[in-house]
Amino acid sequence: MVYESRYVTCQVIFMIQFQPSSSYRGDLGKEPTIVVHDCHGEGLFSNKNLIRLLNSVSPEKIKTKIPSQKWQEVFNTRKISPPELVELFDSDDNDCWIVLHEIENTPMLRRLFLEMAAALTSSLPPTYGQVKLCTGSLFISRGAATTPFHMDYGSNLLLQLRGNKRFLAFSPNDPELVSKQSLREFFGGDANPPSLKYDPAFDTKALILNLEPGLGLYMPSTSPHCTETRDHDLSVTISLSFVCPLADRIRRSALFDRKLPRLRFLPDGLKYGVATCYEMLRQTRGDYHPRHESFKPLVS
Repeated sequence: MVYESRYVTCQVIFMIQFQPSSSYRGDLGKEPTIVVHDCHGEGLFSNKNLIRLLNSVSPEKIKTKIPSQKWQEVFNTRKISPPELVELFDSDDNDCWIVLHEIENTPMLRRLFLEMAAALTSSLPPTYGQVKLCTGSLFISRGAATTPFHMDYGSNLLLQLRGNKRFLAFSPNDPELVSKQSLREFFGGDANPPSLKYDPAFDTKALILNLEPGLGLYMPSTSPHCTETRDHDLSVTISLSFVCPLADRIRRSALFDRKLPRLRFLPDGLKYGVATCYEMLRQTRGDYHPRHESFKPLVS
């Protein structure tokens, strides 16, 4: 398949395959899983094309943070001005951590995001792989840069496109790592749940990867994870974060528990149904505003 844009023309073999380990148990999609791919087209993520991409994205969608944080620290980002961004990006001596949000329909990357969505749909059971709504991000880091321990609402398919990154992904199904309390706090509006805390002892439970171009990772909704780079070449990682039936079920069950704590003993299926009716009623009244408004249908 030939991918063309006004930035670059290159041959891209869109091969994205899931490779569960021999010890993997349960349905594919239930746990973090290694992915192999051939989506790192020659020249597509050169410095020149990355700068063009940065210039094509609304400044509102570009964020940064303190590059190096401890994994147990709170994960917060901030907006960055264009001059500050250029200075940060251009200097090889600067440690940096930059993310571009909501770029799934950017002309340069749209075809890649479509192929990522197709790989999810064809490889995973619908509960885990049906891409209902999604949002795309590009993570750029250099030098001593880390992403603290946290979890995301959407499931994620990440592909390493340039440079290296050490990645620790944890099971969302381990109550020692992700408690019911953490889910209630998270879906109640706290992006950094107080009860979700990193402990170095957890590393024995992690799927630990040294990501390089050609490798990637799938993580189901609410999988805790953290990352680090130590290389002065840029590390570039693309992410398709998506809402699937699993994420909806987790979120609505946690919403029920938060609104009706005395009824937490009810089956998750019943809680999901009640919360769904509650949100539909609010939608008809016009007073329902989804927390994650960045998730939208992917334009083909």
